[in-house]
Amino acid sequence: MSKQVPTHYRKQPIQPIEIIEMYGLDFKRGNALKYLLRAGSKPGEDKTDDLLKAVWYIICEMHSIELADEINAQLLVDATRDA
Repeated sequence: MSKQVPTHYRKQPIQPIEIIEMYGLDFKRGNALKYLLRAGSKPGEDKTDDLLKAVWYIICEMHSIELADEINAQLLVDATRDA
C-alpha cells in the first residue's frame, strides 16, 4: 500500500485494522471499534465526533440484528402456520 498509516493511528503499537481482522469483525462493528480507538487522537477533531460515529455504527448494527430477528420470527410463524 502506498499510503502511510495516518499519524492518529501510529501512536499505538496495534492498529485498529489488526484488531478488526483478529476478531473477524464485520464492517459496522469494525468501524465502531475504529472510531472508539481513535476518539480524541485525530488532529483538529473533538473526540465527541468519533464517539458519535461509533455510536451510529453500533445502533446500525443493532437495527440489523433486530430486523434479522423479526424476519426469522416471521418465517417461523409462517412455517408453523403452513404446516
